[in-house]
Amino acid sequence: MPQHISSKVTATSGTITALSLSSQQLTLVIAGLLTLFYNTALWQTLLNTFPELNAGRVLFFTSFVLFIAAALSIILTILSAKYVQKPVLIFILMTAAPVTYFMNSYGVVIDKEMVQNTFETDPAEAYDLLSGKLFLYLLVLGVIPSIVVLRTRIRYRPFWPELRNKVLLIIGCILVIGAIDLSFAKEYSSTFRNNRQIRHLIVPSNYLYYTSRYLAGAYDEQARVLEPVGQDAKMGDIWPNTAVTSKAPTLSLIGSAKAAVKTHFKPVITVVVVGETARAMNFSLNGYGRDTNPLLSKQPLVNFSQMSSCGTSTAVSVPCMFSDITHDDYDANRVRARENVLDVLSHAGATVLWRDNNSGCKGVCARVKSEDINDYKADQFCDGNECYDEAMLNGLDAYLNKIYTQQTSDNIVIVLHQKGSHGPAYSKRYPASFNQFTPVCDTADLEQCSREEITNAYDNTILYTDYFLNQVINFLQQNEDRFVSSMIYLSDHGESLGEANVYLHGLPYFMAPEEQTHVPFMTWFSPNYLSQLKINAPCIEQKADQAVSQDNLFHSLLGLLDIQTNAYQPTLDLFGTCRKPM
Repeated sequence: MPQHISSKVTATSGTITALSLSSQQLTLVIAGLLTLFYNTALWQTLLNTFPELNAGRVLFFTSFVLFIAAALSIILTILSAKYVQKPVLIFILMTAAPVTYFMNSYGVVIDKEMVQNTFETDPAEAYDLLSGKLFLYLLVLGVIPSIVVLRTRIRYRPFWPELRNKVLLIIGCILVIGAIDLSFAKEYSSTFRNNRQIRHLIVPSNYLYYTSRYLAGAYDEQARVLEPVGQDAKMGDIWPNTAVTSKAPTLSLIGSAKAAVKTHFKPVITVVVVGETARAMNFSLNGYGRDTNPLLSKQPLVNFSQMSSCGTSTAVSVPCMFSDITHDDYDANRVRARENVLDVLSHAGATVLWRDNNSGCKGVCARVKSEDINDYKADQFCDGNECYDEAMLNGLDAYLNKIYTQQTSDNIVIVLHQKGSHGPAYSKRYPASFNQFTPVCDTADLEQCSREEITNAYDNTILYTDYFLNQVINFLQQNEDRFVSSMIYLSDHGESLGEANVYLHGLPYFMAPEEQTHVPFMTWFSPNYLSQLKINAPCIEQKADQAVSQDNLFHSLLGLLDIQTNAYQPTLDLFGTCRKPM
């Protein structure tokens, strides 16, 4: 065995002498390991792209392996300074292991939104993702190779010879990449053009790039000056006291000077339920074979069957659906640093409340009153730090009583942000009494479950959402003697349940399947709400089968409540043509 690569056992001490490698040799070894064993999702994607392998495609596939290895070698060589190389390599190995697990197990793609979702996931959601297989990945791809690196004796040469060898290695890798580019330029161009997700599959560059950008504040809306929207907003003609300035809350008619003129007017409640991870195709209201909507099917709803989401993750869809910036023009930095429809409603004098049972409002509720489970927690609806969605109704009576008795507002908008169908621990999203479709997957490690078990657990979450939405309607009906009310339900994004071996959500939109972008959307209006706000219900029903998107929510909500502002675009208002003339 050559002297410069040696490993021996000292019999007297029973210890193992550390593996001895030069800095460049260790770099090549780790680059090779990362290429072959941490990028299996990438190789599987390429194999799926070229199902029929011939000699030319085998050569191209081999060149891709060499290309990735050479590129990683360049990066690792740059980071291979003495006293730095080991910590860097151990960090990469320990972080690449769980990333590889999630990519292999759930078919996720690591991009800006996925990294943002990771940092904004609450502890309960993170706990749900823990599994035995994850720890196995951490052990085999993280801990064991990290221990080997830690025990390896790296032989560094004097400064100039060491620098020379690093430069030669980098030059050699550049030559390899250049030769590959010259030989397969056409194939690479076609592959990357037709498979844009590939760059999001290369470990560790994918998560290191987007994580560094996130931590550097590139996606932080607070780094930008807040962009105002609709500060000219005011109540329209259907509202009393429309002469009130746009910044001041409108006063209730109860005991007011205008009560004698419009004694029929009641304060208006609009509840917007933001669903979580609910896909439209599993709602029986949309033709699903199972009866997942036994209660809502009995309610006078308008069910919009062709709703498309703005994104495939909460971090994108929630800010986008409340923004006046459309999906085609979506920019995360701008949307999060820009006022949204809740701000516009506030400018007009509406009272706005956001109640959250998820991982936060993603900046949407930053300037309105907001509450989380610590504010409304009820033991009968909660298990530890997690609560079922029904808990969000706890204490709402007291909230409305205060508004009614103090006559503080005619226009009340309440947003309820569900836990909904968030996976992979679907069975935790509903009480045991909703375990109707069995057997269910009761673990976060979906690979341990059959497709049937996963679908059963997911369908039970939809069944519970059906119950929860029906409870919201019942709650509003119970307060109909004092308020007129409506409910709007719209899920943020959908979910993959193993179709094409893809699970969960968060794929880049351009490659996301329908399961992640086709979402449920429905409205319920009390008869008094329709009458008082001059809405033609049959007109809305005629729009139920039209193709709509989350771009419509901002303007439809303003139009529904007759909020007058230059930010309003009638062409995006689903209900605009269904307003009765005054």
